[in-house]
Amino acid sequence: IVGAHYDHIGMGGNNSLAPGTVAIHNGADDNASGSAALLEVARRYGSLSGKPRRRMVFLAFTGEESGLIGSGHYIGNPVFPLEKTVAMINMDMVGRLNDNKLIVHGTGTATTFDALVDELNKEHAFEVTKDPGGFGPSDHAAFYAKQIPVFHVFTGTHSDYHRPSDDYDKINVAGMNRVANFVFDLTRRVEQADERPEYVAVKPKMVARGGSRPYLGSIPDFSKKVEGYALMGVAAESPAEKAGMKAGDVIVRFGEAKVAGLEDIDAALRKFKAGDTVEVTVLRDETPVKVKVILDPPR
Repeated sequence: IVGAHYDHIGMGGNNSLAPGTVAIHNGADDNASGSAALLEVARRYGSLSGKPRRRMVFLAFTGEESGLIGSGHYIGNPVFPLEKTVAMINMDMVGRLNDNKLIVHGTGTATTFDALVDELNKEHAFEVTKDPGGFGPSDHAAFYAKQIPVFHVFTGTHSDYHRPSDDYDKINVAGMNRVANFVFDLTRRVEQADERPEYVAVKPKMVARGGSRPYLGSIPDFSKKVEGYALMGVAAESPAEKAGMKAGDVIVRFGEAKVAGLEDIDAALRKFKAGDTVEVTVLRDETPVKVKVILDPPR
């Protein structure tokens, strides 16, 4: 699977880092850049003379900014069975290549991925920063939660993130083309390999990209139609995991607030700050269970 989200944050609202500003947030880097790169990788695959060795799925997700809704929906409604999905490669914010620096997350999520990036980069010659973790604030996290090896390719955060100033005139188009070429070659190597990548569980090291909510570490499961906030899983060593939450739980109360869905958990989190202890009620096999969560700083 090769994917990128195409939604952004509209007129801003609570997700904007320009408080009090009512303006269109175009999201040129986040994530028109990844959407364009996705189309380019798909175009190059379409121009190949022979068929790929493995089936390819190119996915443009919506709802990433609202909590990985699109990728969560795909997890519950896959085109092909998840157990036959060998890898997911995500492009989120690939339009600001500066000083030749490229960040590749997920290099530890399969036994061969770290060496593969090193080998490919001999040709592409980026200054690569590798992060082994597979959880992070983008759509690849939904796949990694299902034990699918992942990559997330990223050119880094910047002062225009989630602001109206994230616009087309600041995109490094030539750099974005180089990133798309790298992702095509990376995808091609995974797709052509004799053996499927071997999944590795890695403790997360998330990259902070700003935001006002404290960090919980929950991974939503949008395939479940329930009253509450269903969990597909929790990030390792996150506040949610430390509190004892796990896949299959449904959060129905967060502090004093009743939780009926994603919007409620988002609003409830914003009432607290890092370091606060919150009593959370989850339904576990339809039985209410109360846990104490100590929230982390925003990520």
